[in-house]
Amino acid sequence: MNKLENYIRDNKSLFDEEPASGHFERLQQKMNRKSGRIAALRWSISIAASVAIAVLAGIIWQHTGKKYDMLATCENASDMKLCYLEEMNVVADQIEALTEDFDPWDRQQVMTDVQNIIDIADIGFENEIPEELPKNQAKAILSEYYRQNLESLEMIAEELRVMNEELRMKNYEL
Repeated sequence: MNKLENYIRDNKSLFDEEPASGHFERLQQKMNRKSGRIAALRWSISIAASVAIAVLAGIIWQHTGKKYDMLATCENASDMKLCYLEEMNVVADQIEALTEDFDPWDRQQVMTDVQNIIDIADIGFENEIPEELPKNQAKAILSEYYRQNLESLEMIAEELRVMNEELRMKNYEL
């Protein structure tokens, strides 16, 4: 700070001088140009962000809507358990297709785990729900149970899709 104070003290007379004529006008023009560019940039960014948010919201809404439609279909089916098991088997078929290029041992491990999830859901959870519960609560509990099993399989399928995509990208780079 001492050097700054000395500089100001030594050059005090330069600070008292008026700038050349037209200086303030030129400065104002530059500031207006820059603020116009910044405003245009901010406006463009805000529009792009709004469009991105709208597109993302639409994608999420569409994806969520399809998933809830399927779940509502199973919940309203005459045999909810059978409906969920059919959906689990569809996902299991997808998993089997996604593991075609796997080592046979790894593929067998994945498919054994998938089959265990389906078998556990098939064995039934119905007998463990207290009979005192109202039918709608028992149905909600069962629906949640089957939905969680289905989501477990869907998570496995999604992980396999990601792994396969990464493997394809790696092979493409080679």
